[in-house]
Amino acid sequence: MARVGLSLLVGAVAALALTACPAERKAMGSGTVKLPVKPALFLRITPDGDASPIVGAFVPDEVPDSEVDETSLARTRCSKFIKPNRIPASGSFKEITVASSGAASKIGVKSIANIDLGGSEAQALLVKYELLEKMSADVDADGLAQCCAAAPDQCTKRYISGAIMADGEYFAATEKATDVGLDATVPVEGVPVTGDVMYQDDLKWQRQAAFKRQYFAFTFARTGGGGLGGGAAKDACAWVNNVPPSPDGQYFVGVSNPMDTEKLAREDAMRDAREQVVKYLGEYLTEAAASRTSTSGKASDLSTMVQDEKIKTNMAQGLARFVKDQQWCGPDAVAAPSGMKNVMKALAFFSNAERKAAGLAAMRALIDTKKAAGENTSALEQMLKDIEAQP
Repeated sequence: MARVGLSLLVGAVAALALTACPAERKAMGSGTVKLPVKPALFLRITPDGDASPIVGAFVPDEVPDSEVDETSLARTRCSKFIKPNRIPASGSFKEITVASSGAASKIGVKSIANIDLGGSEAQALLVKYELLEKMSADVDADGLAQCCAAAPDQCTKRYISGAIMADGEYFAATEKATDVGLDATVPVEGVPVTGDVMYQDDLKWQRQAAFKRQYFAFTFARTGGGGLGGGAAKDACAWVNNVPPSPDGQYFVGVSNPMDTEKLAREDAMRDAREQVVKYLGEYLTEAAASRTSTSGKASDLSTMVQDEKIKTNMAQGLARFVKDQQWCGPDAVAAPSGMKNVMKALAFFSNAERKAAGLAAMRALIDTKKAAGENTSALEQMLKDIEAQP
């Protein structure tokens, strides 16, 4: 049995003019207690004096709230639109916090208090702290939305939105406490027995560890949608008419002809997208070739050549590994004389980093096509050499 500070309780009863009861003890028991709270703070595994590396980092969608800590975070190229901002702060606080299994293990505690976080449970620790500084996220909303729309794989539904620095102590719930004859109107929560023990939420909390001038906890923000681009689009095919921009490359929308099966429609949509890339590369190759004196006279011919259907088809076939499907729309059913057909639309991405390699592959396909037709390709071969020599 553990006693609750008899003199403090008696004084509290007298001050409130209540009738004292003869029993002034708390009966302790074991077992897990689920706390009906919604905490905002999540403990770090490795507290330190600078939380800026984690503010703006994304939480992978597959990680449950109960297991969020800095080991699961990922900074992406869209994190640059979420910048940390230090803010002086002060105040004394006592707060229930979430400890992932990794954070609890690192602190070396086992709390019998749990918190339900949307279907997964985490340990609850009580933290008393003197707030020294806050770090909050300064978000470029437009830049972030554009980045996430252009590269959905670079964003998730949660990101680290802040952290707090403090001097403080961790407390773990070690036993359940039930009143034995104590008048129900006497506020026993928070009555300390010693500096190492306190009562709250009908639990006995024991001091486990202390920290000083550390960013010990963080908060995360939810976006409520499929990524940080403002939530899931009402029209899942909105990109068909509003092709997203990207700083890392180009998006192309391929549309299939009416096909007998969805599989064939998908293949045809990607063929259409690759042929658009051929046209785009024709412009790139024209500019690249025009910059070389030896081929400037023939550079303008490229734009015309890639309009030829046979040449375009052959060049597109060699670009399969460079043009990646990102999203799909459909299938849409359309009526045809031979029956119902399928139409698919593909959002395909072509990376700037592969532009030269893809351009050279397309150029070689062009030369092979011309040779097969019995045409002289010496000028084109010189263009190829000149472009290969460029950085």
